[in-house]
Amino acid sequence: MKIVFCGRAFPDMPEHLTRALSRHEVIVWDGNLAQMPEDVDVLIPRAMRIGAAEMDRGSVRFIQQFGVGLDGVDIEAARARNIPVANVPGVGANADSVAEHAVLLLLMLLRQSGRAQQNIRSGILGAPAGRTLSGQTVCLYGLGAVAEAIAKRIKAFDVRLIGLTRDANPSKASKFLLDRCYSMENAHACLSQTDILILCVRHTPETTDLVGETELRWLRPGSVVINIARGGLLNRTGLENCLADGHLGGVGLDVFWSEPADPNDPLLRHPNVVATPHTAGITNTSLAEIAGAVSANILRFASGEEPYHRVV
Repeated sequence: MKIVFCGRAFPDMPEHLTRALSRHEVIVWDGNLAQMPEDVDVLIPRAMRIGAAEMDRGSVRFIQQFGVGLDGVDIEAARARNIPVANVPGVGANADSVAEHAVLLLLMLLRQSGRAQQNIRSGILGAPAGRTLSGQTVCLYGLGAVAEAIAKRIKAFDVRLIGLTRDANPSKASKFLLDRCYSMENAHACLSQTDILILCVRHTPETTDLVGETELRWLRPGSVVINIARGGLLNRTGLENCLADGHLGGVGLDVFWSEPADPNDPLLRHPNVVATPHTAGITNTSLAEIAGAVSANILRFASGEEPYHRVV
């Protein structure tokens, strides 16, 4: 089978998949449409847009996402061409890796890691003063596999943990170790007591700009926002306004509104912003596990079986 990895992002992915599919040819293509390989059995996009032109030029038979997100795939174009599209749910090692990264971003902000690095280069001892995580109220917005993995880790810091979800019920409070679970109808009551907001919501057209300036100003003054889900969940203008007047004490971003992020983006120079290049789920264990799931699905497709986690 001709398996094409397209795009330039996430450079460590092809090696893991090639290892998992050692008996098959894996082609790494840079995403230049003019050089699109022909007669593609399986197309695996890497943070690039796969639309009708790419599908037609490559005579693509199957699109398999290397991970959860399907933002870059034109689902309607695939459906019109009867091209199956599948992803890999963000569970297991992927969820664990993202959860660890969320805690990393949070601790970097609370302990002012940027200023600390500046001070050590300047010979300043004993500053800046950090904020403790213990005793803070942390809200998990969106309760899925990643939120569950975060809950297990962050609860050990002696925080008060609350959740915000579409369907709040006692079983979720127990599963996610929550002190209280709120429904979307009670978002104001939930966010108004939140010191740290961690976004774990799936990005869809309906959840674009889910958290805007109104919601951010419901948070306690000096609060911290962590986004390890998708950039589109946060309204950028509202975020910038709340950073500018000091209502937000810090923002941790592993995802941006367009990716890769512009190196000249002023947010990257803001003293209260910590950013990473969409690496929350990129670890040795996560990549190996995802590669195993992707290769198994590709082999199912090759044998004529229904792919797992098919969305189209």
